[in-house]
Amino acid sequence: MDLRGLTVVVAGRYRTESIKKLKMRLQGAGVNVVDEVSPAVDAVIDGIDDTYPNERVRAAERLGVPVLSAEEVLTIRRREPGGSFPASVALEAARHDPEALLALLEEADWQAFEPERDLPPLRDLLADVEARHGVTDAHRLATDRLRERGARLRHPYATSGGDFHDYALSPCGRYLATARGMRENEYDGDGPLQVWELATGRLVNGFDLQYGAGWPGYRDTVQWAADGTRVATAYCTNNVGVWDPFGARLNPFGSADVTDGHDAAATFALAPDGRRAYIVTHSGHEVMGCVAALDQGEVFYNDYRLHNKGPEPGMLTAPLPEEAKERLKDDRFGFRRVRWSRDGGRLLGHGGAWAAAIDLPDGRLRWLTLTVGDVAWSPDDRRAAALRPGRSALLTVLDADTGQPVGDPVIQAEGSLHWGIRGTEARLAVVVDDGGGVDVYDENGGHRYHLPIATTRRNGKGFFDGQERPWAWEPAGEFGACLTGDGRLEVWFLGDEPALARSSETPEGTEAVLWGAGGVLVLIGERTLRFTDAFTGALIGDFVFGRYFDGERSSLDEEFAKLFGMFHADAFPLTDSSWCAIADPAIEPAAALVIAGENQLDGLDGVLAWTIDRRFAWPVRWGRLDVVADVEGVPPPVTGHDEHPNESPASRAELSGLP
Repeated sequence: MDLRGLTVVVAGRYRTESIKKLKMRLQGAGVNVVDEVSPAVDAVIDGIDDTYPNERVRAAERLGVPVLSAEEVLTIRRREPGGSFPASVALEAARHDPEALLALLEEADWQAFEPERDLPPLRDLLADVEARHGVTDAHRLATDRLRERGARLRHPYATSGGDFHDYALSPCGRYLATARGMRENEYDGDGPLQVWELATGRLVNGFDLQYGAGWPGYRDTVQWAADGTRVATAYCTNNVGVWDPFGARLNPFGSADVTDGHDAAATFALAPDGRRAYIVTHSGHEVMGCVAALDQGEVFYNDYRLHNKGPEPGMLTAPLPEEAKERLKDDRFGFRRVRWSRDGGRLLGHGGAWAAAIDLPDGRLRWLTLTVGDVAWSPDDRRAAALRPGRSALLTVLDADTGQPVGDPVIQAEGSLHWGIRGTEARLAVVVDDGGGVDVYDENGGHRYHLPIATTRRNGKGFFDGQERPWAWEPAGEFGACLTGDGRLEVWFLGDEPALARSSETPEGTEAVLWGAGGVLVLIGERTLRFTDAFTGALIGDFVFGRYFDGERSSLDEEFAKLFGMFHADAFPLTDSSWCAIADPAIEPAAALVIAGENQLDGLDGVLAWTIDRRFAWPVRWGRLDVVADVEGVPPPVTGHDEHPNESPASRAELSGLP
C-alpha cells in the first residue's frame, strides 16, 4: 500500500516492531507521521492494545477518518523516485516470448506499478502465457514483486457464518458482496460480509459482523454506492452500516439503529453517495421513515428520544395530500421495499397494495398508485412494472415520474419481475411460476416473445423469498440466464429471434443467478457459491460452505504456537475431512506458510489466492508457497525488511505451478 505524501497517526502497539521503528520506516517511505487525530489526518493505523478500539481509533471514527490495520503497513519500504511500469503495448509485444517477458518484468519499475491500472492486463497476459507455455519464471517473478508490495494469502472460509442471506453486484459488475448470517442454532455469533472479485472467482476482502449480515428471506439488505466505493448492509438485527469494500478497517464508517428494536432487518435505501440511508421506521409524521447519516459514527434514535446517540436523523415532514389520505384510509404511508433514485432526488418503492414516489428531502408525495401485487423498478428509474395477482393476472408498466400507465395492461401469468437494459431502453422478463417459461417485454409493456423454459418453482416473487433470483440479464441486455426446475442453467440469446445458447448443470440447491462484467455468471445457494463463464461454462471458482474447523480436535493451534508467539492458525477446509492452515497474520516469516498434508496440495490453488489492495486476486500457482506438514524447521522472525520472502531456509515443499 502506498501512503507516500499522506498524513497518518500511529495508534496502539505492534506485534512485530516498536512504534518508534515503525514511525521511522513510514517517514522513510515519504509518510508524514503526527500524534494527534484531526480532520486533516488522512488515516489512522490501528495496532493492538489492551482495550479495543483505543482512543485514537475512536476519535478517527467520530471524524470519519479512515482506519487502517497494522497489516497494511508491515511491508512498506523506503521508496526511491522511479519511472513508469511497462505499458500494455510493451507487454503485449512479449506475449509469445516468455524469456523476453521475464526480462521486461525484471527491468520494470515495480514502485510505479498501480494495481487498478496495471494488474488486470498483466494478469490476463500471464494467463494466456500459462495456457501456451505453463507457469514460467515470468509468473514467479511477478508474484514475488507483488508480494513485496504487500500481497497477502487469503481464503474464503470465515471462522463464523451460516447461510447466505443476500448478495449484490457492484455497479461496475466486477465485484460481488455477499451477506451471511450466523450459524444455525447459534444465538450469539457472527456472520461475514464478504467481497469477491468476479474475474478470478476469489475472495478479496471480508468483515465479521456481530449477529450476522442480512436477514433470512429479506431483499436488498446489501447495497452499493453508485461509484462502488462503499457497500452497506443491514446487520446485527436492527442496524444499517456502510463499509469501504476494499478497505482494511473492520468497523463501518458509520451505522444507524433507528427501527425501535423490531425483530427483523431494517428496510433501507442507500443514497447514491453512500453516506446516508433512508430507513423505514415509525415516526410522528404521515410518511414513515427517516434519513440517517452513515459517515458520522453511531446513530441511535427512537420515537421516545431515549438513549439517542449521534446526529439526529432527518424525518420526512411533508404531509400527505388529502386525496392520498382518502385513498389510503389512513394518515400514514410506509415502504416495504424501497430504492433511492440514481439522481438522488426521490424514493421509489411500494408498501402493501400501493406504489409511490416520494421527493426528498422533505418526503413530499409525488404520486401514489394502487398496484396490489409486487412492483419492480427499471435500472434507469424510468419505469415500474406491477403484476396484479389473481385468476386473470394483469401486468402494468408505469411511468416512474408520474405513476401513470404507459400502455394498456396485459394478461400475464403470475411470476417474478426482472428488469434489464438493452442500449438505451429497459427490458422486462417475467419468470412464470412452476415451469411456465419466461415472457419478455419492452419498456412500454409490449410483449416480445415467450421463452419455453421449464422454470424453477423457487422464482422469488414473494417478499420473503429474497434469496431467490431465478433470472439474470446480461449487462448489455443481449442475453439472459435462467434457473430451471430440474437443476440446470439456461443461457438465451435475446435478439429479434431468441435462441438457447447453452445449458449446464448447477450445484444442488442453487437459488440465484447473477450476471456480472466480463461474462461471469454467479450461482448461489444457501451454502454454495460458483463462478462460471457465461458462454463456455468454464469454472472460475467453486466453494461449499458449512464445514467448520474444530480447534479442540486439531494440533494446528499448538503447532503455530511454536512460531515464537507471533502467529495463530487460520484454518480452512479443502474437503469434508481435510484441513489446512495459513498464518494469522500472514506476514514474514509466515507470509507464504501453509500447513497441509502432501495429499492436500492439489486443492490449494482452488481455495487460496494472493490478494492485492484487497481488490484483486492473483493465482497462488504462479508463485511459491512454503508448504509444510508441521512447523519444525520454520526459521525465526525476519528482523529486517530487505530479505527476499522466498529465500528463508525453511523446510518446505515449493509449489511452482500446482496442477
